[in-house]
Formats: sequence, structure tokens, C-alpha cells
Amino acid sequence: MAVGEKRSFAQDFFFELMRDSQRVRAVYLAERERWIRSLEISGREEILFELEMLLRGIDRFFNLRSLFGEIQPPQDRDWREELKATRDAVHRCVHLSRKLIVQRQEQALLFRSFVEGSLADDRARAKLGSELREQRTPEESLFLVRSGLVAHQGILDHLLRLDVAPQSLFLDVGRALQHELFVSRYFCPPTALEFRAEYDRVSSVRLLEALRSMDDEKKRKAFALALLAAFRSLRSLRYVPAPPTPHSRRVLIILALVRSEMHALIGYLESDLPRLCATPEGVSEVAQAGRAAAQPIRDVLNQVPPILSVALTDRMQLDEQRDNLVAATKEAIGAIARALDPSLGKNELFEDEGARAEQSERLRRDLWVFREMCKHTARALDISTADLASAEALRRYATEFRDVGYQLLRHSDRELFDRFLDLLEGWSGRRGESTAIRVQRLRDDCRRFAEILDRALEMVGKRAELQKNPIDEVAYQQALAKALQSR
Repeated sequence: MAVGEKRSFAQDFFFELMRDSQRVRAVYLAERERWIRSLEISGREEILFELEMLLRGIDRFFNLRSLFGEIQPPQDRDWREELKATRDAVHRCVHLSRKLIVQRQEQALLFRSFVEGSLADDRARAKLGSELREQRTPEESLFLVRSGLVAHQGILDHLLRLDVAPQSLFLDVGRALQHELFVSRYFCPPTALEFRAEYDRVSSVRLLEALRSMDDEKKRKAFALALLAAFRSLRSLRYVPAPPTPHSRRVLIILALVRSEMHALIGYLESDLPRLCATPEGVSEVAQAGRAAAQPIRDVLNQVPPILSVALTDRMQLDEQRDNLVAATKEAIGAIARALDPSLGKNELFEDEGARAEQSERLRRDLWVFREMCKHTARALDISTADLASAEALRRYATEFRDVGYQLLRHSDRELFDRFLDLLEGWSGRRGESTAIRVQRLRDDCRRFAEILDRALEMVGKRAELQKNPIDEVAYQQALAKALQSR
């Protein structure tokens, strides 16, 4: 397939992968994605990730297999420490959810809640309450989840005054919390292999390039799903801090979550990956790669003791669990990477200083080339509206940009890029407009987007890892010349 005819790998692939994993809730999640982009709140994607990580963790924490594996806990066990960890996680979720609702909307929702509680007429009170429970917006849905969690936090405070908390009480608390979470339209916790466009991504330049180079779309999608799951676990483990930062009780919930999701990843690597990549020739090569990636995770889950056999006060064992889980996940990613490209090594794939520098440098170069392409196209269309070669070269480069550079952008920065990239994708096919009008509009859009790229370049250039690495003019010019080639 010619380059000009091939749609973007990222556009057709990562977005479809996210959408497929979200299944019937895709409409609500698309609306939520637009909402999170509109928030003028610093670090909103990271806040949302931590919130949903803890919501997933609360759900998995009450599955005893996530805590003990196949070992049954003793019947007379006191579960107060686990309830304390749950209360800690619930408290943190309430705090994070407050950050995601702007003050004006927060005040309006609080006033509605106050009025509902003050009304004497049960019919009016029921009507007002039902409007909120409809969850017409992400803010209403988040406020509803938060209100429920606040109530559960108060219940937990009182339960923890008991002398003993039996297993039946612990499980009942879990059922009540799970019901609270799973009735949420916009914030129902995602499953182990269900992804969110706001924060799930493969941020390694080399892995993105390796995925992009694969011709088999089914195989590419299957391997990318495994990578997204592994990178999500790595990100979750960052919330189990290393010394000297103290641990909170909720690290037990995070570790239980990661163990649960790693078990799901093992099943995917050993069973689903070979099935999804099956060809008439068989699946032996992919099956071998899946087993190689799953083995280090399986080994560490077998070696590391169950989460609740470790006291929260035993800092050394908790840190050892985190380090072992991180190492196993990186080994798994390295095995997947070698299956994609045998030349890839484990060390350059992760967010250490070298990998971050590589990602930032690649993004800076792609933004620089994109800006120069926009300027070149605007100048060329000024001279001759009939010469569309430059516009076609820009469209091809935009397709390439989606596949790597775009994936390195923060989610909140993508909206302006989405608009321009979509415009380039379909500008030549607009009906009801003359060629001259379409060309003039494209020329104006290129000039405006070049200014946006200028600002984006300035922001990327301020990153610490680029401060001592000035732009390589020769290499950037070579990349621009390559992008400008007509074929």
C-alpha cells in the first residue's frame, strides 16, 4: 500500500484499541475524555490516573485471591488493618475527586445536595435526587461517587472502633463499596485489560517504532495491548514510594491491584496473545514470545509472599515486593520488545533519564519538522494554489506524526493537534467547496497551526533533559528534507 494511501497506524490502531476495550461504555467515556481535556487543572491526567488506580484497587482488594493467592486466611483473623487500608484509599479518592471538579461546578452541586437534604416534601426531594443520580455529566457522576465514598468513610471510621473485625464484615464492606463504584456511568473502574485514552500509553519511542513497522494488524494490536497493560502496572507501582518517603496504608491496596492485573496479563500472554496472532502456519513463534514474557512475572508472583502476610510496618518487605514486581514487569516488556525487534534491549525502553531524554528529543524534532512543513505549505500555496504537492507532503507527514510524536504528547495537549490532523486527513474530500476556497482555508490553517507548534516547541524545550542538548540543525534539516520529498 502506498504511503499516501495508508491511514495512520496510531489513528486507526491505538484509538480503536482503546475503544474496543471500553465496549458498551464508549459513549460515556468519549464524553468524559472531552471533559477532562476542558479542565484547566494542572496535572489533571495524573490525578485521574491515581483516582482510577485506587478505585480499581478498592474493587480488587476484596477478592481474597488478590491478597492471599490460593492460601485460605484463618477464620479467626482480625481484618481491622485491611479496613484501615480501605479507609485510607477511600479518603484519598475523595481528596482527588475534589481536585477534578472546578469550584463553580462544585458549589452548584453542593447547593443541590443541601437543598435535597433540606426539603420537607418527599416528592420534590426525590425528583431532585433522581436528577443527580441520572449522572448527565461527568461532574455529576464524580460528585455522586464522591458522596458515596464520603458516607463509606464515615461508616469505616465507626467500624474501626470495634475490638475485632471478622472476615464477613470485611467482605460486606467490599460488596457495598463495589456497588457504589459500579453504578457510576463515567467512573466505573476499568478492568485489567480495559484502557483509557487519557493516561494509558506506550511512551517508548523505540517500541512505538517497532509496533508501527509491523505489517500484520492483528499481531500489532495483540502485542500493543500487552504493552499497555505492562506499562500501566509500572505506573501504578510508582505510587508505592521508595525510602525515605513514608508508606501510607493504601500501598497494600496498590500492591494487591498490581498482583491482580499481573495475573490477568499472564493469562493474556500465554493464551490470548497466541490465539489473536494465529496464522495458517501456526502460532509457535508468538506462543514462545508470550511464554517468555509471562515467565518472569509468574516467577515473581510465586516467590513473593501474599500481600497480607506482610505487616505494613515491615518496610523492607514491602519495598522488596515493589522492586521485584517492577523488575519482573520490565523483564516482560523486554521480552515483548525482542519479539517485535530482536535488536531492542530492555534498558532503553523505560522512563529512566536516558529514555526520557530520547522521548523529549524525538518530540522536539517532530514538532520542529511539523512547524517547518506547515510554513512551507503556506508559502507554497501563496505562490500557486494549483501546486498541491506541498499539501500532500504535509498530509503524509501528519500521518507519520500520529504514529510516534503524537503518542508522546500529554493527553491535554492533543485536542488542537486532533483538529488540525483531522482537517488534513479530509481537506481534499470536502464537498460543496471549490478548490480555491479549500486551498485558501488550508493555507490559513497551516499558518495558525505553525504558531501553535511554536508554543509547543517552546514548552518542550524547557524540559530539564533538553537543557544541555541544543537543537541539531543538520539532523533536523535532514529530517525536514526527507519529509518534503514528493515520494
